[in-house]
Amino acid sequence: MVTCKNCGEEVRDEAKFCQNCGTEIVIEEDLTGTKFCSSCGFKMPKATKFCPECGAPTDRAPRTASATVMSTDKSPGLAAVLSFFIVGLGQIYLGLNRKGIILFLAAVASGILMMILIGWITWLIVWGYSIYDAYNSAEKMRSGIAVEDGIDFDNLF
Repeated sequence: MVTCKNCGEEVRDEAKFCQNCGTEIVIEEDLTGTKFCSSCGFKMPKATKFCPECGAPTDRAPRTASATVMSTDKSPGLAAVLSFFIVGLGQIYLGLNRKGIILFLAAVASGILMMILIGWITWLIVWGYSIYDAYNSAEKMRSGIAVEDGIDFDNLF
């Protein structure tokens, strides 16, 4: 049985409204503890709906398929230069192995597609993104912001 917060009447567990006063029955979650923003890494109370630092919603389901790298002292410039020469190498240098391999394989697939002209366009996009992402991931990691080890299309820019 659940108790109505308004009148104190006991109501059935599955009830949505109190039969005595009509107040909506809200089952409260455990509000203790902390969590981290998936966008900027800010530490906040568990019940927070939006990050007070960056404004991102905090109710997104956590991604379990990819690891998160928190911080590094590695050079953003070197990461970008490595990705300039070999697509995905800058990400591997940062410890983002899954992302580096995905980008490398996308570059290889684009290389195969070069037989039909679309490959040149897709290769340039993958190459440019690899350089951009290597630099920005290193900058975020230096600032203590968590970086997902996978391609995150929600937060490209």
